[in-house]
Amino acid sequence: MMNNAPFFEKQPTDGITELFCLIGSKAWFALGYDKQNKTANSEEWHLLCQSTGKNTKQLPLVIGEKQLKEIHQLNITKTQKMIRFCVYGSISEEQKTALLLNIAQNSPLETVRFADNLGDITEDLSGYIQRLRQDKETQKIAELVSKNLVDNAPKKVPYIDYRDDENGEGLFYIVPIVDKESGEIINEKAKWICDNLELKGQGKDPQGEYYYLFSWQNADEQAPRLEAVHLADFGTETGWKQLKANGLKMTTGQGLTANLAQHFHAISKTVPQNWKITKLTGWQNGAYLLPNGEMIGEPHSPIYFTEKSGASLGYTTSGTLESWQREIADNLKGNHSMMLGVAVALSAPMLAILGRESFGVHLFADSSKGKSTTLNIANSIYGNPDKIRLSWSTTAVGIKNEATARNDGFITLDEIGQAKDAKNLEAIAYDLFNETGKIQGKKEGGNREVNRWKVTAFSTGEKDLETQLRLQGAKVHAGQLVRLLNVPLEEAKHLHQFSSNKAHADHLNEKVQEHFGVIGREWIKFLAENGELVRSTYKAIKTKWLDLTSNMSGQVQRVACDRFAILETALQLAKHLTQWAEGENAQAILKNFLNWKEDFGEKNREETTIIETLLDWINENEASFIEYPFDPNQRTPNKIAGFRVLGDEARKEEEHFLVYPKSFREILANYPIKMACEILANAGILVKPSRPEQNYEYMFIVSQKIIGKKKIRAYKIKPLLQNENDN
Repeated sequence: MMNNAPFFEKQPTDGITELFCLIGSKAWFALGYDKQNKTANSEEWHLLCQSTGKNTKQLPLVIGEKQLKEIHQLNITKTQKMIRFCVYGSISEEQKTALLLNIAQNSPLETVRFADNLGDITEDLSGYIQRLRQDKETQKIAELVSKNLVDNAPKKVPYIDYRDDENGEGLFYIVPIVDKESGEIINEKAKWICDNLELKGQGKDPQGEYYYLFSWQNADEQAPRLEAVHLADFGTETGWKQLKANGLKMTTGQGLTANLAQHFHAISKTVPQNWKITKLTGWQNGAYLLPNGEMIGEPHSPIYFTEKSGASLGYTTSGTLESWQREIADNLKGNHSMMLGVAVALSAPMLAILGRESFGVHLFADSSKGKSTTLNIANSIYGNPDKIRLSWSTTAVGIKNEATARNDGFITLDEIGQAKDAKNLEAIAYDLFNETGKIQGKKEGGNREVNRWKVTAFSTGEKDLETQLRLQGAKVHAGQLVRLLNVPLEEAKHLHQFSSNKAHADHLNEKVQEHFGVIGREWIKFLAENGELVRSTYKAIKTKWLDLTSNMSGQVQRVACDRFAILETALQLAKHLTQWAEGENAQAILKNFLNWKEDFGEKNREETTIIETLLDWINENEASFIEYPFDPNQRTPNKIAGFRVLGDEARKEEEHFLVYPKSFREILANYPIKMACEILANAGILVKPSRPEQNYEYMFIVSQKIIGKKKIRAYKIKPLLQNENDN
């Protein structure tokens, strides 16, 4: 609030007359003001008037020691354009700057000059006033000086301040006791509120909801605590309880906490407003958040991480990059499955940079040939292998929560045979790579923020994914098999200095407990600084894979140019960290690709699955078809799926099935019916009429010889003969 300077109301308001102001620590003494007679009687005042031709009865403005402390909130004039400040005693440069800033912002004054005690001009600051009004940098500097002056000025109204004295340490509510006559502070009352709580900033989450960021030091911790409090909770018992639960000591006095809330609201504009509140790890504002909240790199603006992974304590480091290279990486050279595990781990933070989708690798072998060892090695990239490993023995919801907490990161799932049940196995294999959770509503209306993630996953098991799904009675989606790639495990062949596979594996399993986490941090730092190199390298390697797979099916080529190109890109870019040669990296990924392709097959897997689904169903349900020509000994099926028309050499008619539309749709319920028909027709299994009816492109009208006068349509299926199947 602005206050009028002494004798403000006695000054001219014509806009022309020059104002006079006595200023300085001895200004009131120089005026010699008689309060009773309301006159100025000092010799200094009379000498000044005599020197300048002023009337002694026309009182000047006065800015004495008390007013200098409030210089930022004094009204000087609302009308005049000229003023002369006659200095008596002392005035600091800071006080002078604050005065001139006040004039520039709150008055029409243009000509501003300082003078000695006889009114002779010593300094003309009119140009500085104009710069304060026109130049933002000049204004900014003056504001900093003025703020410092204000901050150090004695406060005469209750306020909150940090104190460390015999009454305790922390934030206190201070009530100044002011002398009514002099206006000076003669005493104060102080009441403790809480530990030294500092407002660090304000931010918002992806849903646009706001938070305050508070920091304080707990006695038993080395680093200060940082806590985000939702603005809707701040000042309420919920907000205070959150801070106290994290170690902040606080009074129970409601009046004092209300004053504290008001204090922080008042100063909130002075702290950074650009904090990002997020529950997502990974790439945020140019930096990378690990699941334990550790930041790698410098973010463009500050970040607060709200949630930690259930395995967040495992994201630590041990050993050095050199020790990991010596004890682990050197002993992996030439062992393609082990190198693949490292490639999957390194690929995780690259996906967002390349704009690619989540994917994983499932390494399988009938017996223990190094699956767990390979998993431990992959986990050692980012942390303690024992503490960050996950298992298939969990729920789909739990895995999706972990994926959210490890966004842009790496997940391992050990032993697929331990999956809880078919439902969770199917859901994990399918949902993990969807990158989004379910939409959930709020009690108060609207929806919660949808969980999102991007990950690479590394899985192990005795069976491949498809076999395990079938064994547990779960559905096999073709998309699962190009998202989580089944790669047969190759037992380590290059044992280096070790005499047996067991000795080799024992060494690696022991050393990953001593050397972990460092290479992952170095890798992420490299990615943060070399985004363009990552993209250009991937582009070149993708082109190589495109040429390599040019004669293969579209689906195989897509997997090669996406998944395997990413894996090779990771190894090639990280060769300064692994110390593996470029040729070794390329050979490892190529060998794993060939192993995957041999298991997956040359054809499009979805096409193969549709064909197999239909033919398997027909083979298993032949009894559901009525034979034609009719067999008098055949029992009528309980549920008729159609007709089995036997081959007739005389009429040159091959055996085929006429499948009712309802049965056909039930058999292929997991696929778009038009797509399934096109695939089956292209494979020569579904016969297409030469002149199809409109809206019945793939159906025949069943012959009246078979069905009588009824008009019934059916799909004509020609089973593959043995020699066709072999091809």
